[in-house]
Amino acid sequence: METTNISKKGKYLFIGLALVIFSIIMSVAVFLSAKDFSKQGSYVEVKGLSEKIVKADTAIWSLSFEVKSNNIDMLYADIEKNITTIKAFLVEKGFEATEINVAPVNIYQDTYKDAAFRYNSTNQVSVYTKKVDLAKSSSNETLLLVKKGVVLNQNFISFEFSDLNSIKPEMLAEAIKNARDTASQFAKNSGSQVGSVTRGNQGVFDITDKDPGSPEYKKIRLVSTLRFLLK
Repeated sequence: METTNISKKGKYLFIGLALVIFSIIMSVAVFLSAKDFSKQGSYVEVKGLSEKIVKADTAIWSLSFEVKSNNIDMLYADIEKNITTIKAFLVEKGFEATEINVAPVNIYQDTYKDAAFRYNSTNQVSVYTKKVDLAKSSSNETLLLVKKGVVLNQNFISFEFSDLNSIKPEMLAEAIKNARDTASQFAKNSGSQVGSVTRGNQGVFDITDKDPGSPEYKKIRLVSTLRFLLK
């Protein structure tokens, strides 16, 4: 009976010792994990900037005019005359017929009894071209159309840069480099070293006019946000 009690005590002692050892091992593991997690949590998040000036490769030129009349046949004739005159002007300046487009005519019938004109139309001729410089110079010469009886109520050019993919890699590389330079300076000041990128946001390519006087030149801006590990 006494031998049995001793055996049970030894068994309990062994279990207790095993639990203590297990607790110590788990504590050490948790400590090391926490230490490693702390190291992984040391980072710096910075922004990298890249800017580039490019020339637009596409021009969309819109020329609009109005025609008013009390006679539908005269209205039609005046619209046709104006469109023909504008087309001839554009071809004379050097644009291809395939670059010139005529939008559907928009006619409003005024039924008010004292209306000055019963029929009112708005009309638009546009040019979609890669001849950016020609579009800009020609748009300044539309006074010639006035001599031929065409009065424009809108003369507007939109310049676009469509080949963004050709400069994306270069600008992204520059933004990342600038971000790493900033992170390196921060690390130097804090007595650490820059490691690998742990998180990155490419950012959005923002395209604006370089300045009001030369809208055919575009400023492309990219701001990337990156998180670097500190060692």
